[in-house]
Amino acid sequence: MESYLSGLAAHALPLSCVAAAAFLQSLTGFGLAIVMAPLLMLFYDAKAVVSVVLLLCLCGNFVQSILHLREVNLRLVAFLYLGVLIGQPIGFQIFDMAASETLKLLINLMVLISLLVMQATRARFRETNGNSVRTGVLAGITSVTTGMGGPPFLIYIAHTKMAPGMLRATCFLFFFLCNITSLVTHGLGGYGIDSSFAEFLYLVPGLLTGLLLGDLLYRFVPKGWLRQAIFVLLYATSLFGCAEFLFHKAGALFF
Repeated sequence: MESYLSGLAAHALPLSCVAAAAFLQSLTGFGLAIVMAPLLMLFYDAKAVVSVVLLLCLCGNFVQSILHLREVNLRLVAFLYLGVLIGQPIGFQIFDMAASETLKLLINLMVLISLLVMQATRARFRETNGNSVRTGVLAGITSVTTGMGGPPFLIYIAHTKMAPGMLRATCFLFFFLCNITSLVTHGLGGYGIDSSFAEFLYLVPGLLTGLLLGDLLYRFVPKGWLRQAIFVLLYATSLFGCAEFLFHKAGALFF
């Protein structure tokens, strides 16, 4: 126990990142992976981050799915998940072939491009069974590759007419299914979670703290301000990650 507590102190910074991401997830229904992944890459190898993010998201989304299961749009989740099952093998091939530094750049670029598309586009995607399956395919690819199945899904439902409570609950269940399927795909492909599990245990307190605070403060936090704060944080983190990658490449080239 004493060694675990000292380990928690050594993980103070990544713990804070996880707590902040979990807090945003609890308030909005999304943000856990897309905020957490680029932040944790400041402390861990990119491929290790994917496993850690999937484990943390699995835990958080499972708890919140159970709590809000009655509000879930089960039909939408079913068609989305069908697409996830189709897209996962494709995503794993990308994950298996990509080097860690390349994967790090891919994650940051995906976050950045997703933000630009979400803010710039005014197109409305019709919520049809076919569109849901196609969105699930993209989410399956990005989930197993980067740990983030959220961006394709969020772009798809950006202008949804679902009530906020149903949307939030639907996000929880869909992301949980993406997380567990991605971990199974990694395991079948020979990528165990043994090395990532120890880091996961140290970061779980941050996850639980953020989720609890978010649920307690959900009614009181202004949602408009929160959405802007999320965008600012994500832009800063993804741009920093891309710049860091280019800086290292330039250093290797000239020195």
